[in-house]
Amino acid sequence: MRGFFLYLEVNEIKHIPVLLILSYMSHTDLKKREVPDFAVLALFIYSLFTCRDFKESILMAVLVFILLLIPSLITEGGIGGGDIKLLTALAFFMGKDFSLLAFPMFTLLIASLIYGLIKGKGLKYSVPLVPYIFASYLFYLFLEVFSWNLHFLY
Repeated sequence: MRGFFLYLEVNEIKHIPVLLILSYMSHTDLKKREVPDFAVLALFIYSLFTCRDFKESILMAVLVFILLLIPSLITEGGIGGGDIKLLTALAFFMGKDFSLLAFPMFTLLIASLIYGLIKGKGLKYSVPLVPYIFASYLFYLFLEVFSWNLHFLY
């Protein structure tokens, strides 16, 4: 039983550097509308040492990269390159759990779209994406650590 609690503590601690990196990138994205490459690289290098299943992480990262690159090319930069790199690195870190970020992030983006339409900014209303990623990650982490163990879904 003691080993179980030790696992939970280590599993929770590994999220702290990711939270710090996402927090820094959110601040930078809000202020400068750019995603620092060195922070994405730091997240990726960190995830190399902490991922649970390397094969699963690679597959998820490649899938996310392709699924984001195609709309970016079609919409001529509708999704920024920094956002694509960040989401790919985060997908590598989280593996299958990355899919759990989709609902909160989608909800936040829909709320921004509605806000843009209400304020008369139209569909071309542009928002920095990293704060949405950070908020979605916080939501995921809250559910994972404090409420439910979401790994039973897989």
